[in-house]
Amino acid sequence: MKIMVTTAGSVPAKKKADYLVTVASRVNAQLIVLHVVDSQDEYEDGQQALAIFQRQAATPKIRPILRIGRLTDTIAKTAQEEEVDLIILGLDERGDISSAISREILAKTDIPVLLVPNLD
Repeated sequence: MKIMVTTAGSVPAKKKADYLVTVASRVNAQLIVLHVVDSQDEYEDGQQALAIFQRQAATPKIRPILRIGRLTDTIAKTAQEEEVDLIILGLDERGDISSAISREILAKTDIPVLLVPNLD
């Protein structure tokens, strides 16, 4: 099984990373961690965001991916290319499942999407 998660910001919360690694470990899945940046100027921030997942003590199979592009298009395209079985997205700060990003990704892929609450 392959699970793809996305990170946002320069450094994701450790609590969120721990939760996602635990989920992948429990189902013996490969964890694909995608970070999307708008431009080459943000590439270093993306590398830092992915590093927190690579430092996990009980790391399952983790594959970090850093891409430049439009967020929703890149998430949907990467999920298809990697042939993932599940996409995990975080809800926004209000716990709103109707955010434009979530709706757009749901419309662009037929891969199941799991929305998890804000863990920050």
